[in-house]
Amino acid sequence: ADRGRIGRVFHNLLLNAASQLKDPGATVFALERLVTYYPKKEYWVDLLSRMQRKPGFSDRLVLDTYRLSLATGSMSAASDFMEMSQLALQAGHELEAKQVVDKGFATGVLGTGAEADRHKRLRDLVMKRIDEAKAARAAAESEANAAKDGNALVSLGFSTALGGDSAKGLQMMQQGIAKGGLKRPEDAKLHLGIAQVLAGDRAKAQSTLRTVQGADGTADLARLWSLYARRG
Repeated sequence: ADRGRIGRVFHNLLLNAASQLKDPGATVFALERLVTYYPKKEYWVDLLSRMQRKPGFSDRLVLDTYRLSLATGSMSAASDFMEMSQLALQAGHELEAKQVVDKGFATGVLGTGAEADRHKRLRDLVMKRIDEAKAARAAAESEANAAKDGNALVSLGFSTALGGDSAKGLQMMQQGIAKGGLKRPEDAKLHLGIAQVLAGDRAKAQSTLRTVQGADGTADLARLWSLYARRG
């Protein structure tokens, strides 16, 4: 217990020193050490916020950042639940959007207050999109398998894994990556790693996430997902 307390004090001192020096890199380094050993919600909120403000961080990674925020329990605002579910819908991940909305309602973040009607309309829209996706599912899988490149297989596989069918989804993603011709290969590896984390295969996820590169935020986000996977 004493060793843990001393370690926490040391890391907090490191964080305070980095902040006073106005060194963003050192501050992020200190926060990463903190979430590794003391994964408090406040540390994750600060770390994810700083990561998104990093120069060159791509807007297309916002949904992946929300996923990590939700996984670490550091997402609490109704607006974040709303935006994440809407982004998931736009990306074609209807079942993930439902999970986000359901969690928001279950925790009382959604469905109350002045925006309650808006929250309920979003829930209705999500259910409508799920029905539409079910009707088109077979055709979408056939087209993905017939495509010359693996982009559709990776996307559809990721959606399948996020929706709860990890085994099938991961298989489709791996087939898509093997097929090649990917528009964003680093994104594909990041998403495979995320799917492996959410499936509970944390060791394999860390191996995948270590291969992710890219100066647009993909490597940074992969490193944080790996920290989360390592912590369990």
